[in-house]
Amino acid sequence: MRRLAVKITLFGLCATLLLTPGYAFRKHDNIEDIGNRDVSGRVFKIFPNFISLEREIQLGAEVAAEFEQTARLMEDPVISEYIDRIGQDLVKHSDAKVPFHIKVVDSDEVNAFAFPGGYFYINKGLILEAENESELAGVMAHEISHVTARHATARMSKGQILQIAAIPALFVGGYWAQMGIQNALGLGINLELMGITRESEREADQLGIQYLWNTGYDPNGFVTFFEKMKKEEKNKPSRLAGWFRTHPSTDDRIVAALDEQRFLPEKDYYIVNTSEFNRIKARLQSIENAREAEQEEINSYEQKRPTLKRRTPGSGGDETGGSEDDGGSAPEQRRPTLKRPDPEPDSGF
Repeated sequence: MRRLAVKITLFGLCATLLLTPGYAFRKHDNIEDIGNRDVSGRVFKIFPNFISLEREIQLGAEVAAEFEQTARLMEDPVISEYIDRIGQDLVKHSDAKVPFHIKVVDSDEVNAFAFPGGYFYINKGLILEAENESELAGVMAHEISHVTARHATARMSKGQILQIAAIPALFVGGYWAQMGIQNALGLGINLELMGITRESEREADQLGIQYLWNTGYDPNGFVTFFEKMKKEEKNKPSRLAGWFRTHPSTDDRIVAALDEQRFLPEKDYYIVNTSEFNRIKARLQSIENAREAEQEEINSYEQKRPTLKRRTPGSGGDETGGSEDDGGSAPEQRRPTLKRPDPEPDSGF
């Protein structure tokens, strides 16, 4: 029975993987038609996304509202306006079908992320880590691509399809056969959902480079940022933890990004950096420096702050004992008292 269960498990796993289509990169012959394309694709190339755009926006709004209850957002209007303007320009030159809400998170971790429906957050740590505006725009274009391709709701739809497909297996064979098939389908579902995550990252990289190019930025900014992440992975593990936790191998992404640039038509010039980026980064750094100086001042004050020391019993002149000068009287005995005149007796009538 166990051998039968193992065979059924392996068969179910192989069948699930074989029925899963391989990742197909976007065609490169429609680059100049960005904005008029439908890049959301179909689930398994057969089924449409079960979740409507309206519902996707609603889901994103709910998740974003919950996130902002615990997150600390940057309140500087100059920095927020600049980041929003960069992002909206990228959105305008993308295949986006939903409006975007872009905010800066007051976090030192180098990362950015987008919820379904266009709710996009970028950590201040990533802004400080970027060397120029094209690097910053490259990461933002990647996150925008996740939303335009509807990766999150596509994964949800795929999970629903795989769960529905597993139902008939519950009525096949005896107990051990059913358990084997359930285990195989369950493992297949997990692997498939993991696979679509890796595929969605590759697709977001490719679309992001296209959007970066279409907006006028140097598409190589995508590569230079990855190279920087690779060098600093060992130097700043805590700040880069989120980046490497949510993204694939940096080496593979660099190779794929360089390959993708071969298909992009050449332009006369590209935006690599702007003076405004330098000003915004300097402004953000000055805010950080001011915070650090304020915290150091608070810490220094806490260390130097005078404390009230109370005399302990048994010491000379303490709260319970006395000195020879005061005759050993306790504080209660030495405390002055207010003498009131004796009340006059009632005069009566």
